[in-house]
Amino acid sequence: MPRIRKEADTSPGVHGSTRRVQRTGSSSLSITLPKAWTDSMNLQIGDSLRFRDLGAGRLEISPVNAESPSERRQKLLRIDASDAPPRLLARLLIGAYITGQDQIIVTARSGLTPEQRQEVRRTVAHVLGMTVVEEESGVVEVQNFVDPGRYQFHRLLSQVVRILRTELGTCRTSLAAGNRIALQQLDPLEDEIDRFYLLMVRQLLLASDDFQVARDIGVESHHYQIGNRLVAKILEVLGDLISGVAHELKENLAGIHRLPRSAVTELSKLIGAVDELLERTMDAFARISVTDANASLNSIEESLHADYSLGDTLARRISDRQVAVAAQRVVSNLLMALEMLVIVNEVTINRSVEPETVAKTDRQVSMERGKAADR
Repeated sequence: MPRIRKEADTSPGVHGSTRRVQRTGSSSLSITLPKAWTDSMNLQIGDSLRFRDLGAGRLEISPVNAESPSERRQKLLRIDASDAPPRLLARLLIGAYITGQDQIIVTARSGLTPEQRQEVRRTVAHVLGMTVVEEESGVVEVQNFVDPGRYQFHRLLSQVVRILRTELGTCRTSLAAGNRIALQQLDPLEDEIDRFYLLMVRQLLLASDDFQVARDIGVESHHYQIGNRLVAKILEVLGDLISGVAHELKENLAGIHRLPRSAVTELSKLIGAVDELLERTMDAFARISVTDANASLNSIEESLHADYSLGDTLARRISDRQVAVAAQRVVSNLLMALEMLVIVNEVTINRSVEPETVAKTDRQVSMERGKAADR
């Protein structure tokens, strides 16, 4: 089995450190600062500290003269791929990427096999900012060159939504025209969604440990970081589902297009409903609009109720079994996509009552907040 050895910042930490609040004078309260932290900041008597209220009971303390941001130490991970089962090496590389490892050195006791070196190259090719910088028979060195704070998280999220909507629009127009040529161009878009997803998860995990990264990408709340990771995963799953729809249409479009026009129209309407509800759901999420998220949930429930039998209805109209199964899969994937959007809308509604959100509205929870944001 592979062995993993991490080499990272070894400076003394203060995680989990507690201090008792003491009274100073008649009205002031004080605490002592951890020695490990003051040493690492090179603090001296008389130096000034800056305090910043982060909300939700958190306080950031930093030296006034500290460089901003400070240089982040390079993280090194060594992977011994000896006896690694199939695909584990690729998954370890992906895990190293999203957890913020900067340098990864892959070795094996008897040297890396050609298959293992190919697995490393194939994995690296599908990850933004990851590059093989050295390769020999017994070792492969991989470097990550992505600045964790370079990309605003909401922009990455918006880009993924644009790709998803492009895929849905292509599926709908190809179905209407009976033309599969455009569907053949969608495979690279699915790869892009996967790349953006891994980058977003990497950002969020680094932000959970480094407030400067969180500030740079616009996700300072740890509650938001958790919700955003869930939403990022849902969008990645949506990419898989919509890619499945495109594949089934591409392989069986001629048979599906021979259905009665009313049946093709119903299928097209379902694709359009997913597209519209994706846009509405993500817009409500971006603005934390409770009323819009609730309206989207109601629309999704109505659509699911109306369309759950559509796959069987279409299948009964198709004599070709392969085409019938394809039509059922298309409908199933689209309905699963709607189920995924339910979760995003629930995250939006939950976010509206999280401490950071409530603090921004003077701790007044109102269903009108979404309407006010709209105006």
